[in-house]
Amino acid sequence: MSKSTISTFQLFALIPDAETARLYLEARLWPQGPRCPVCRSCERITARSRGFYRCNACKEDLTVRTGTIFERSHVPLHKWVYAMYLLLTARKGISSMQLAKEIGITQKSAWFVLQRLREACGSDIGKLAGIVEIDAMADKVLAYRPKPKSEAAQSRKRKAAKVARKSK
Repeated sequence: MSKSTISTFQLFALIPDAETARLYLEARLWPQGPRCPVCRSCERITARSRGFYRCNACKEDLTVRTGTIFERSHVPLHKWVYAMYLLLTARKGISSMQLAKEIGITQKSAWFVLQRLREACGSDIGKLAGIVEIDAMADKVLAYRPKPKSEAAQSRKRKAAKVARKSK
């Protein structure tokens, strides 16, 4: 296992419940303290109970969910963090059915969570702009064409090759 990846056990020890997840996300989102997503002010923010804050400049109530992918979601924050972990550590991605079973939510909610996470990852393919080098193995992989599997397909291919040779 690489040093950059933690185990599931370590993740559960780090973030065991929704309150701990909220505190973790607040520390990641607001390292200098809460910031209003509406007016971008951080001077006139008053803390309220259970992670709610009030911006006295624009009179908006805010939480760590406001203006993020977690907004308008009833999924607890620790399940969001676990879903992020599962999505990022899965080699070939994760289905909404599998995510629903893993974190204990409905398939519909799991689909919603995955859509939001994929949206947050973005689809910017600008990293491949400019000169891109491909090694020799990639050329072979890109040129690979599988052989026909059935006898009928193979005989059709042989007949087509004969016709092509005769027409030359």
